[in-house]
Amino acid sequence: MAAAKARGATNSGASVAADLVELGYLRGAYGLRGWAHVHPYSGDGAVLRQTSVWWLLPPSAAIRAPSAAAPVQVTGVRVHGGALVAKWHGCEDPQTAQALRGWRVAVPRGAFPPLPDGQYYWVDLVGALVVNRSAQPLGVVRGLRSNGAQDLLEVQPAEVADAASNPILIPMVAAYVDAVDLAARRIHVDWEPQW
Repeated sequence: MAAAKARGATNSGASVAADLVELGYLRGAYGLRGWAHVHPYSGDGAVLRQTSVWWLLPPSAAIRAPSAAAPVQVTGVRVHGGALVAKWHGCEDPQTAQALRGWRVAVPRGAFPPLPDGQYYWVDLVGALVVNRSAQPLGVVRGLRSNGAQDLLEVQPAEVADAASNPILIPMVAAYVDAVDLAARRIHVDWEPQW
């Protein structure tokens, strides 16, 4: 198989999962037996370590491009420094792993392991409406970031349509986040727009 196709695809005719979430990318070969360096977007790569089927997407492909995504059956994942190393069926040598450098790794949202109460996957929070205690809409979550001490909700202000504008940053801690209602896609906070 050429580098244009992901080696080790479990089913070349498989349809792309509708709920794929990109979680990292391949950084090249690790060792001589087909293991690859994986850079997870989250620090610990917990979802990648706990799922056995990943979808590989070429660097330039859209996440929903059915002809570009290829599922692989993961046979091993280990923490290595601040990243991961992984092995899957069909990737048996360093040349194969190196040829996939830059490919992105995705997992269907439905395959994510359940979380304890009060914990959330960032992908479930993006797009949620943020409302303060006065029932004033502050905006919509456009992403999350970390300041080293805690995660911060990046909220696109309700009165600003320009996505390049500065977001409202709300610490994702109990002192400011009153409730998260995933079903209603709402996050209730103790926050004022001028803060």
